[in-house]
Amino acid sequence: MERTLFIVKPDAVERSLVGKILAMVEEAGLKIIGLRMVSLDSRSAGDFYRVHKGKPFFDKLVAYMTSGRVVAGVAEAND
Repeated sequence: MERTLFIVKPDAVERSLVGKILAMVEEAGLKIIGLRMVSLDSRSAGDFYRVHKGKPFFDKLVAYMTSGRVVAGVAEAND
């Protein structure tokens, strides 16, 4: 069994697309085993996206991910 993290980003949450996105995840054969709606702070977002630190888009990415609530989830499936 493999697991993966997925994040429904602020614009999708704002547009009330969470249910549709979760349905697509399940229709793809993945089982959602955890969900949490959170507001990321700059430090958390910066730590999560640290592989991009120093790239021209890093600051905009952090600002975007902290601009509203996100839904973080874990899904699992075989292979």
